[in-house]
Amino acid sequence: MRKIFLLSGGWCLVAVGVVLTPAPVPIPLIGVVPLLVGCAILSKHSKGFRRGMQRLRHRFDFLSHWLEGMHHRFPLHVKTMIRRTSPQALLRLARMRLRHHHRHI
Repeated sequence: MRKIFLLSGGWCLVAVGVVLTPAPVPIPLIGVVPLLVGCAILSKHSKGFRRGMQRLRHRFDFLSHWLEGMHHRFPLHVKTMIRRTSPQALLRLARMRLRHHHRHI
């Protein structure tokens, strides 16, 4: 029951962040905070979301560089999310598969 509550709350925060980020409010980028906190909650409790974040950061390199460059300004849970969703794991997996493929040729 707790996991369902956390996942629901995480998705709500992500939705609020997505809606508020482009909105013309007096405080610029106010939606980034709930978006990142929601992503931190979801990446901690959902393996599929964590893998999706890795793929997203691998595909959009600017996003990964921005998160890595700003990580010192974020709370601990967001820093953990940035570390756990590093696209380096996907690159390592691709290298391992390539080595395995070359051994069996």
